[in-house]
Amino acid sequence: MDDRPMMKCGHTANAVGIKNGKQVPCCVICDCYDIMEEKPSLEGRKAKCSWCDKIEDSDWKLPFFKYKPNCKYDEYYCGCGGWN
Repeated sequence: MDDRPMMKCGHTANAVGIKNGKQVPCCVICDCYDIMEEKPSLEGRKAKCSWCDKIEDSDWKLPFFKYKPNCKYDEYYCGCGGWN
C-alpha cells in the first residue's frame, strides 16, 4: 500500500506544508491539512481520469488520486494533457 496519508478531502497527500511551525503532509489541490485516521479499501473500485475519462483500477499510487465514496468512480489524472 502507498504510505502517503489519506487526506479528509479524499486525495492522497501530494505535498508537504507547514502547520503550527511543523512540516506536515497536505493536499495542495484542496488546501487540506487534515488526515483521515484510516484509508478505506479500494477493492473493486475504479477511477476515471478527470480529463479524458480513461478508467483504471483505483489505486492510492495513481497521480492526483481522489477517493470519492459516493460516486461511481474515484478520480485521478493519467497524464493525457501533459505534466507541466
